[in-house]
Amino acid sequence: MTTKSNKQIIMEFVGSTNKKDWEKALALLDDKVSRDSSTYVLEQISNKEDLLKFHKNEALTFPDLQETILFMVEEDGIVAARINFRGTQLGQMGAYPPSGKVLDADFNCFFKITNGKITKIWVEYDVLNGLVQLGHVRPPMN
Repeated sequence: MTTKSNKQIIMEFVGSTNKKDWEKALALLDDKVSRDSSTYVLEQISNKEDLLKFHKNEALTFPDLQETILFMVEEDGIVAARINFRGTQLGQMGAYPPSGKVLDADFNCFFKITNGKITKIWVEYDVLNGLVQLGHVRPPMN
């Protein structure tokens, strides 16, 4: 039996969320996985059930959502990834109604892997860019 590399675990996790294969996604997560982001402060995610709920809600908002890993680097059990997010907002997103517009944006994600499971996720993305693309706010003036 071979051990999966940390990058392979991340590729499988992103692939399973793209396919909405929630069982596979759960299998890659530690029970107490946490997700932190300074750009997402509405709820604390501190276990795999909450993380899965977050991803399922995202899939309801963007049913055609696809994330593509642009590149990854690894050091000391941490995988840093630049990921492209592309999907059409057909569902409610917090206070924002469905726009029918496509969000196409890159974000940075860092994953800590321990004993073959994702234990910590840090995500940073440009919320203003997303809200402008979806037509929910006007771009700031120059």
